[in-house]
Amino acid sequence: MFDDSFSGAWRDIPLRAGEEVVDVRVAEAGVAYQPGASTELGSYGDPGTFGVERRAGSVRVVWHYEAFIEARTFTISYRILGLAVAYDDVVDVNLKVWGDQWEQPLDRLFAAMYLPGDQSSGDVLLWGHPRSVNGATSLGSSGTSPSLTAEGIPAGQWVELRVVFPRSDLRSTDGATVIAGNGLDEILKYEQSQDSQAATARSLLVVLAVIIGLMAFLPATVAVFVIYRRHGREPAISYDREYEQEPPSDHPPAVIGGLLRQGPAGTEDFVATMFDLIRRGALRAQPVNVEKKTWLGLGHEDISDLEIGLAKTELADGATEKPVMEILERVLSDGPLPLTEFRHEIREDAAVNATSYKAFESEVRQEQVRLGLLDRSGGKPLALTIGILIAVFAVVYMITLAVAGARWTPVLVPGLVIGFFINAAVLLIFGVKQTGWVKRTTEGALLAVRWQAFKRYLQDFSRLHEAPPIALGLWDEYLVYAITLGVADDVLEAARIHAPEELAQTSHIYWYGTQGFSGGHSTNALAGLQSALSGAFAPPSSSGGGFSGGGGGGGGGGGGGAW
Repeated sequence: MFDDSFSGAWRDIPLRAGEEVVDVRVAEAGVAYQPGASTELGSYGDPGTFGVERRAGSVRVVWHYEAFIEARTFTISYRILGLAVAYDDVVDVNLKVWGDQWEQPLDRLFAAMYLPGDQSSGDVLLWGHPRSVNGATSLGSSGTSPSLTAEGIPAGQWVELRVVFPRSDLRSTDGATVIAGNGLDEILKYEQSQDSQAATARSLLVVLAVIIGLMAFLPATVAVFVIYRRHGREPAISYDREYEQEPPSDHPPAVIGGLLRQGPAGTEDFVATMFDLIRRGALRAQPVNVEKKTWLGLGHEDISDLEIGLAKTELADGATEKPVMEILERVLSDGPLPLTEFRHEIREDAAVNATSYKAFESEVRQEQVRLGLLDRSGGKPLALTIGILIAVFAVVYMITLAVAGARWTPVLVPGLVIGFFINAAVLLIFGVKQTGWVKRTTEGALLAVRWQAFKRYLQDFSRLHEAPPIALGLWDEYLVYAITLGVADDVLEAARIHAPEELAQTSHIYWYGTQGFSGGHSTNALAGLQSALSGAFAPPSSSGGGFSGGGGGGGGGGGGGAW
């Protein structure tokens, strides 16, 4: 069936040593084509003509016609001299009835061989090759009419018909290859070895199918289980206190926040670090009133805000503080800013700020490891597992292509690919979540439960009937750590109830507003900073893209095409 305009086609017939093609004819609907046409591919010739070109190891037949979106049927006939091998006892005709040079698949193939002489049932032996093709052979009801059918033949796959019959049926051996001696025993031995190899291949195919089935889920599941058992399970800690009334350690707030999350830092840790820098004098902050436009700029009102500026920036010398200060120096380079402007300015250089924020996250993780609080050794076996998984799937993929053949490759390969992506998804989720391969050390686990006890104390402090007195300096620490622990509102409420009045005059991070600590400048500052940082460190997205970087001994076969 032609789907466009075509004017020429060709057929290549491979030849083995001693073989020759003669009496080539081309016909269509019983009308013979005339010889003598050009055999150059792509050339133009009169419709209804053909040419024959003898080449090294093959013969090319080219014919010319005119076709446009229609079905046409051409018949190419020829004789192959030397194809039949005549032994003293039998004649062996081993013919590729479909060649491996065809670039198109074939839905169905039928081939039949008509034998000379008068055979009886049992005189004719028949084989079809290869076994990987979905095909069947038949000797007909008489047992003397060999034929072959095959279906779903993929591109590049040959099909072979081999027929053996008594030598006595030949009236002459003209045109045959004559070999002295009997040949049947060797032919049978070869075909039996092919049967044995086919049986082995079938067994291997079953094993391969089972392996592919298991590989759909087993490798990643086993790897995740083993890695978690060795590198993800938290050490057992003996600790029974309900509260810790003071910060259990003097680690940077981001380190504590990351420790409680088992590794990663968040924007709350960034805010806590900022407040800690304010507390220590690296930054300065003061409540201010700013004018806010309303009603599309037609009106205005004064609102409470917090102005942030640079101070003794050299005090920000900790590993987790330097990336934070880099961002702040970038945003505040032209002077102090109220939060209403800060939240806009921090987005002006989003790509660079995102890089600094990534460095902050990385430093938090590394600091936890350096301090002996976090064990990230599970990353190496996870990476090794991924490499092994890719290698194993690649090997099984190559084995599948070699063993499955044309019949089962379209079934097994997609199953293998699906299994690979299932395993990859399991490992990806496991790797991203981190809690399966990252764990706290014994020291880190104990510190984590102590900080959880301190968090409970901060949450319950304002509701304790007999709250113990707290030194003024501790209130600042309480709020800094409360931010990273997510209980800042509880501490501000406790300060409103229990903190002495001097806190407002001495603290760098508590500011009274019209409603005291609760709802005042400190609360507004925290809410404003969280709002300012929400999405500020996401790198800008981009759009578009570019450029990425048994058998087989028969004669005949070949392939062809059209233009």
